[in-house]
Amino acid sequence: MKTAARRDRVLALLYRGSTTVPAVARELGVSERTVYRDLSVLRDAGHDILATPGLGGGVRVARDTRPRAVHFEVEEIIGLALSLAILRATPSMPFAKSADAALDRARMALSAARRRALVELERRVFVGAPSSARVAQTVGEVDDTVLVVFERCFTGSRAMSFAYQSGDGARSTRRIECVALVLNPPTWYVVAWDLDKDAKRLFRLDRMSSPTAGAELAVTHALDAVVPEIDPHDQWQRRPIG
Repeated sequence: MKTAARRDRVLALLYRGSTTVPAVARELGVSERTVYRDLSVLRDAGHDILATPGLGGGVRVARDTRPRAVHFEVEEIIGLALSLAILRATPSMPFAKSADAALDRARMALSAARRRALVELERRVFVGAPSSARVAQTVGEVDDTVLVVFERCFTGSRAMSFAYQSGDGARSTRRIECVALVLNPPTWYVVAWDLDKDAKRLFRLDRMSSPTAGAELAVTHALDAVVPEIDPHDQWQRRPIG
């Protein structure tokens, strides 16, 4: 996450209500020292941020402080679009049209270059039919660190390394290009190109651990060249979120 976007997120968390520096650090996946530095910079920029020391204390923005204009990052809009796509799977979702309108305004807040980047990312995120009962029973929690590293690699075209445990319990170390993300509720899949085996692969997010982000990839694989090979009969019933 870029520095400006992270500081916007810090402000957004403060506007929700009183919080603590450790809580903000956990939410953003950064150190407490980074949060303190961000708070100092935000104060210098004119934001009235108050801190209460001691047990039960925390940080917050002063009452009646006027929020500044909202600036969106591509990753944030991807999150909004994905959340809305998941909600659309619920029949007769209340406020659906209002949510679509809000998402459209968020998209238009981006520069032309960022809108193009957003369109490309939205093409690579799918919500499909629910997992079978057999698969759903095996789904575990996804490690927060895996999510953070995946987001960085997926949006930044970086290699992602991780430990993986397959359905039969076999363990391996993988290094991949993250080509697409698929949700078959409640199961998340990463459609990938295995950089060591030079082959298409499919991984479940809940089976990944110990992730690291590598260098930006010089060559990437086209979505249309990988996804049909993984799912030739469209068993996912894929629908892109864009």
